[in-house]
Amino acid sequence: MQALSQEEQETLRAILRRVFEEATVDTLLKALDRLAARGDRGIADLRQWLEGRLEGLRSEVNQLARGHGSMEEALTRLIDSGARLEESHRLLEEALARLAEAQAQAEERIARVEEALARLAEAQARIEERLTRVEESQRRLEEALARLAEAQARTEERLTRVEESQRRLEEALARLAEAQARTEERLTRVEESQRRLEEALARLAEAQAQAEERIARLERLMEQMTRQVGALSDVIGGDLEDAAYIVIHDTFARELGWKVDVLERTFLRWDDRELEVNIMGRAYDPARPKYEIWIVGETKHNITVGEVERFAKKLPLISEYLTYQRGEKKERLIVPICFCYRARPEVRERIYNLGFHLVFSYGRAIWGKGGPPVSRRKKAASRKGTR
Repeated sequence: MQALSQEEQETLRAILRRVFEEATVDTLLKALDRLAARGDRGIADLRQWLEGRLEGLRSEVNQLARGHGSMEEALTRLIDSGARLEESHRLLEEALARLAEAQAQAEERIARVEEALARLAEAQARIEERLTRVEESQRRLEEALARLAEAQARTEERLTRVEESQRRLEEALARLAEAQARTEERLTRVEESQRRLEEALARLAEAQAQAEERIARLERLMEQMTRQVGALSDVIGGDLEDAAYIVIHDTFARELGWKVDVLERTFLRWDDRELEVNIMGRAYDPARPKYEIWIVGETKHNITVGEVERFAKKLPLISEYLTYQRGEKKERLIVPICFCYRARPEVRERIYNLGFHLVFSYGRAIWGKGGPPVSRRKKAASRKGTR
């Protein structure tokens, strides 16, 4: 998610200035911008926490509003009851005026918090779900007001005993005063929580900066390690190829009696093509002096099936290169070799089925499905001699 745009920051600044001081506004804007850049999770947690706080304040205000409505209608009945209650009515009006002023202040604070919360919620894609819950809360409020109206109707029947009602009103005023005190205390806790949130956001921003610096150091370290591993791989690969040249030469001389020329890594270029071959060189079979024999091979420490398949795809290209360079020749034999330190059973099976030959670093040779390169000729010669 991207950080807040300039227009969004200015809008949030205008809203937060109504509730907080300028220094607090700057801190909140920086924290919110970092939360927006990190994704929906941080903003969603902040919004959920603020809504929880706001829901408690709304509950308290709703209690005040219900009590306030009950007192207004009760006072109307008291005015009709006679002049002897005028003094009590005046005292009640003063208390209600103070209560209304305190309630207006509380509502103003709540309105500012709601406005700031609404602006923050506009930055989220899931605001419709929140609005649905607000509508449900409104519906429950209307139901509560309907129940309150029914309760008020029952109260009217008891207004015949004015003195008793007066006592209950005084007690209600005392409870309202206590509720107002609790509301002020909760608002104070909300402000304290907001201050702690600002401090936590500042610490979070500092921790994020430290984490970014550590990640940068790790990336630099990984680059150095990659270069070192690449250099080490080149050295080990070169040693393996040197061993392959010697072992393959000795294996074919020992097992088949062939003479093998120098084997080396070769880069084949023809037309607009280029192909790299790990092992390539000429060999000579004394039993078939007319044959042009080429040994081509792939060297790996621990060869895999995928590497064998890629090597198999090179063979048609190598044949095409030889035809391009040396012309078409029927008596040309390409001997594919896989040279390695070790190979898993499934890799050995694939090499065998492809008709390739596997030579290990210690000199052991496993011939492909068709047998050694001379096996067919020896069998044919044997059959001819029998005849």
